[in-house]
Amino acid sequence: MSKHGLAQQFEACSPRCFGRVLPYVMVVISSLLLLVSLKLPLWQMRLEAPQYRDQEALRISVHPNSLRGDLKELSVLDQYIGVHVPPTLPQFRWLPGLLAMGAALGIVAVLLRNPLRRRALTLLSCTLAVGLGLAAVQAMTQIRDIGHKRDQKTVLAGIKDFTPPFLGTSKIAQFTVSSRFGLGAWLIGSALALQLGAAWLGRMAIRRRSNSEHPAVHRQASLIAATSRS
Repeated sequence: MSKHGLAQQFEACSPRCFGRVLPYVMVVISSLLLLVSLKLPLWQMRLEAPQYRDQEALRISVHPNSLRGDLKELSVLDQYIGVHVPPTLPQFRWLPGLLAMGAALGIVAVLLRNPLRRRALTLLSCTLAVGLGLAAVQAMTQIRDIGHKRDQKTVLAGIKDFTPPFLGTSKIAQFTVSSRFGLGAWLIGSALALQLGAAWLGRMAIRRRSNSEHPAVHRQASLIAATSRS
């Protein structure tokens, strides 16, 4: 076979080969992102006041398995602002396992044949989304409790109950409180998008295969009919 013929075959094969390999690459990347997110903050809060400005502002970060940041400083302020930041959260008992399971099952799912792989990836990404949604709802409830279940004997107990922002910025007494998603949350979101994207590519591959098989079936039926007539 000539070089020109080999080049034509390679050019014809490249899109098909790329389309077959791409879902595998996407799922492997999504599993890596889920594992990396275990070491990164999912949510962050910054508290700034006249005595805590710029670099001195207080910070809290929520990781999948722990609270980190200026927790000691906040515990000292508890007696003045009447709030209590819990040392741990219920999500820490199951969220790391959920993310690790999502990473492992993603690798298992990618080894399955299409369409079973597509269904497994869709179910996995939906399960992760539900679990993360539950964790977010719990977090919002816990944030609300910080401003509504206060010690009424503190200096600032006279101010009205408040709810720190889950996302965004608000003014609470002399503190400006800002909250946002951490890098870990963005990585998890990207991982879910990659899993769903791989499932979608699997669906498109099935549809293309089905469409490509129909002309061949019609041609074979025509040949059989022509042979029988002759």
